[in-house]
Amino acid sequence: MNRDILDPLKVDIDLKKVSKFERKAFRKKQHAIKSESFKELIKYLNYKRGYVFLIIIITLISSLCLTAATYGLGYIIDHYLNFKFWNSNSNGLFEFGIAIGILILGYILEKVFSFICSAMAVKAGIYGSEIMRSKAYKSIMKMPIQFFDTVSSGELMSILSNDIDNVSYGICGTLNSLLAAIFSALTSLGFMFYYSTYLTLIYIALFPVLLILAFVLIKKAIPLFGKTQRNIGLLNGFVEENLAAHQLINSLNGQQIINEQFDLYNEKLYKPSLKANIYAGIVYPYGNAITFIMQLIIIFVGGAFALSGIGTGSNSNFTVGTLTSFILYIKITSSQIIKNFENISMIQTATISTTRVLNLIRMHSAVDESKLATISNVNGDIEFKNVSFSYDNSLNNLQLKNISFKAKKGQVFAIVGPTGAGKTTIINLLSKFYLPIEGEIKIDDFKSSEINESSWRNQISIVLQDTFLFKTTILENLRYANPSASNEEIINAAKITKADNFIRQLEHGYEEIVEEGGSNFSQGERQMLAITRAIIANKNILILDEATSNVDTRTEKNIQDAMLELMKGKTSFVIAHRLSTIVNASQILVVKDGKIIEQGTHKELLTKGSFYEKLYHSSFSEENE
Repeated sequence: MNRDILDPLKVDIDLKKVSKFERKAFRKKQHAIKSESFKELIKYLNYKRGYVFLIIIITLISSLCLTAATYGLGYIIDHYLNFKFWNSNSNGLFEFGIAIGILILGYILEKVFSFICSAMAVKAGIYGSEIMRSKAYKSIMKMPIQFFDTVSSGELMSILSNDIDNVSYGICGTLNSLLAAIFSALTSLGFMFYYSTYLTLIYIALFPVLLILAFVLIKKAIPLFGKTQRNIGLLNGFVEENLAAHQLINSLNGQQIINEQFDLYNEKLYKPSLKANIYAGIVYPYGNAITFIMQLIIIFVGGAFALSGIGTGSNSNFTVGTLTSFILYIKITSSQIIKNFENISMIQTATISTTRVLNLIRMHSAVDESKLATISNVNGDIEFKNVSFSYDNSLNNLQLKNISFKAKKGQVFAIVGPTGAGKTTIINLLSKFYLPIEGEIKIDDFKSSEINESSWRNQISIVLQDTFLFKTTILENLRYANPSASNEEIINAAKITKADNFIRQLEHGYEEIVEEGGSNFSQGERQMLAITRAIIANKNILILDEATSNVDTRTEKNIQDAMLELMKGKTSFVIAHRLSTIVNASQILVVKDGKIIEQGTHKELLTKGSFYEKLYHSSFSEENE
């Protein structure tokens, strides 16, 4: 499995098992990855030029409104809530009303701007995640088939859904909070220094010390949140695989085993998630306690300074209003910082998810398909020249060994051999699902390594043993092979394969909805639809990989008749488990242990009295049992 894609931050690594030097290098690399991901994330959020900058400006205005209103509260306490003011000012009530109105307006504006920022952050998060999801999906779709052999589809689905949701919620929930914390802390500290340099320095010195425990808890929680996300992906992959195989599991009474395996995955998710949320959950009440303690300390010290005549260290004096505003600034600064500690799980989850999503977006195939040539209207001549191949790219574990043959337009090539001989591998290479390690594969005079995948496959119609049908109408499933095909052309193709017979018997005919996986049709019916789809595609090269393996003998005869009509003038490759179905092939390739050990017509191979003869008679006797 490709761990660099699914686990870019290597959250599964146990740092206790590596040296101090390796730990330092590892954390440095993690920090670099997160920083790069954050910079790239900002580009997605800034979908309109200056959008993020606008959020920052409005958040700054909101913070200034809050801190200015808090300053105004202290001013009102000192100037209006005393007998001297009321005795000396006949318009005191009017001035007091104006002051209170301005104070209320300040707090209202703070809430309005805060709401605007939150709305903008939500919009940025949702729009950014939408773009990221689209790019990640398209990036996956560009990857070669070989990529999916090394990566769990369940984990890819987890990144496209769960991780991108985490990014969206993380941004929506924390972007405004983070910015508000920064600006509120800075503006509050500015007013605090204006009120009292001494008390502000005491606050700055004591607050981080009191937060040490919170830092320790967060440090423990961060890697656990990373493991939680990783284990969610593993669990999703396990669930997807077993839901797809539920019929097999039930038929073998394997529910108990699967349930036990699920419990193991669930337990792996439960433990780090529980610990991480406990650590993060302690921070909020602990932070509130710290805030309360700091307020008490400042009140005590401020009172002591006032009584001792020490002064504030600034141009102001200790008054009731001064201390009131100062205490509120402590509340504002501390609560904003603590609030972000409280959101640490969301922030950390969003960080890890962002890195995983961006890693998908950055993916690219080893070969840039856009730079390769395109072909059209090929004649259909095929050549394999000294082709060797291994699924793990190892020359020591070859599935095909020095394969060579030529097929001319109109010829039917049958590929036979025991299970695991390499028959389907030949088809996979011809379809350019994989590239050979050695040798060349050509259509006409075009090499597969030099032609764009899409263009190459556009010359080939493929019917695989496992038929996949989309959850839409039968008509649209058949049209998938050729989007420009008319309804009449589709129906005519269905008549050739006799699929039209069972389609007409359905309640809605060609408009019948195919249920997930084609579960409302038999295997034979699904196979007939797949073959009909190949007829509609109408390409010069045809591949039938066990195309009639899931139909009964009578249906097979009908399909064979359709195949004979379909294969006229086309270069066809047929893999069949019933050897009696390929006796009329132009050439038969007998494959064993990754090599072509025999080649010729049916009659030529039978006269040799070698492996093919034994294989044919064995198959023929099985068919007649």
